Amino acid sequence: MGFAVTVSLILYSIITSLLVLYNLNYLQNLNPSVVTKGSKTTLRLELHNNKPIIFPYIKLYYQTPENVILGSSKEWVIYVFPFTNHRIEEEFTCVLRGHFSLGIIKVEVKDLFGFFTFSTNLTKQYNHKPLSLIVHPRVLLLSNLPLPHLHLEGVLNKEFSSVEEPASIADLRLYRFADPLKKIHWKVSAKLQEIYVKNYETNTQPQIFVLMETCPFSGDVMTRFKVEDQIVECTTAITHYVLSKNLPLNLVIYRKNRLHLSGREPQDFERFYGFLASIPFDGTFTMSDVLEMEFAALSHSGSLLLVIHHMTGSIFNRLCIMKQSSIHPILFLVQPPDLDNVNSIIMLRELNEKGIPSFLVRTNERLDEVMEAIL
Repeated sequence: MGFAVTVSLILYSIITSLLVLYNLNYLQNLNPSVVTKGSKTTLRLELHNNKPIIFPYIKLYYQTPENVILGSSKEWVIYVFPFTNHRIEEEFTCVLRGHFSLGIIKVEVKDLFGFFTFSTNLTKQYNHKPLSLIVHPRVLLLSNLPLPHLHLEGVLNKEFSSVEEPASIADLRLYRFADPLKKIHWKVSAKLQEIYVKNYETNTQPQIFVLMETCPFSGDVMTRFKVEDQIVECTTAITHYVLSKNLPLNLVIYRKNRLHLSGREPQDFERFYGFLASIPFDGTFTMSDVLEMEFAALSHSGSLLLVIHHMTGSIFNRLCIMKQSSIHPILFLVQPPDLDNVNSIIMLRELNEKGIPSFLVRTNERLDEVMEAIL
């Protein structure tokens, strides 16, 4: 009889544990699922027991964005009585931009008597649907950038303008949102009863080039994500400032091939923002390589803005050569707060002495605050 009871308990433990494991009824929700860096979102997990048996021990392994980056997980240990459910909510701040797959990844079950432990990896099951969290970079509003050419609409330089209309009008078009009022052609608008704005000739206007480094940063995984996030945030702030001034902008990024975006009006910013929000850092070209390949195109530019995380002597020499020509370079070096590269700091100081604005931006700083403190 004792043997029969023992065998019965073992069979009961195995059957109930497997029944719980492979018929687990859970819900997970993320609200909101699309946020901007610095915003908060809430992860909700619910476990339902619709069976007439107790769930004595269940351990759920789940991930938040930080766990995804570090390759770790959090644990939630519960027991659930028959025909009841349990819920857990965790609110967290999204501190890094990116696309993350969150939620439950693994389940561990123990029987009532502690004889057996079973587990399963939910990510390998065909019916498992992870939660998707998209974190966009925040847009910092810069009050100033040390650009050498402060253009009006279609002008080379402000100091050369001595007439009311700074450039010849190329054509007219209908008004679009965010067009400045000074571009409105009031006489034509009054005559046609629709708002028309002026398009100026810009073929002689110097271009502004922004080069962003996309090579992976050499460091631990969290530091690498923070550096990449800061580079994207700095580039986003720069593009927003330039386009808000109606200046012609060219963003060039090298991954396995060359990617190029151009624009010159505030409404063009959405294209740049969407592109930067999802750009991966898997480039195979260093910034020294990019400068060498882009040198011919940059010779026709007015300003060059570099956003990098690795400063080299080759970049220093190239910027000094550009300064002697018609190119006006500006450098933004992104570094972790605990990294003090003496050579990089010396090169930044010498670049500033040569009239090349160069800024050191730590990953725990904001570009707008850095610029306000310096400028």
